[in-house]
Amino acid sequence: YKKLLCSMDLTKDFFYSYSYNIMLSLQKNLSDHNVTGQSLYETLFVWNEFLTRGIRSNLQNTSWTIALVYGFFKQVKLSTSGRDFDFILIARRSRHYAGTRFVLLFSFP
Repeated sequence: YKKLLCSMDLTKDFFYSYSYNIMLSLQKNLSDHNVTGQSLYETLFVWNEFLTRGIRSNLQNTSWTIALVYGFFKQVKLSTSGRDFDFILIARRSRHYAGTRFVLLFSFP
């Protein structure tokens, strides 16, 4: 497993977060998805799912692993009609299906 992990180029296009569940959509993150203190582990976008499957199944816990999501992130400050806002585009690539899934976020100050 260590050899497989070391062969991955993690310098670009791979994202992870210690505090925010980037595997889930904004709607699922805002909803009450915690079950007995465990957060949902959405394997559709987790590229290291196979590498972490053993430890997750043996411990019955996901807090010991970090989910790597392959995708694209872009944040741009825009202004229209005198209002400023942040336009955020997140594209996650599925490990099962070809193509990219987009998530759009808008942030108004």
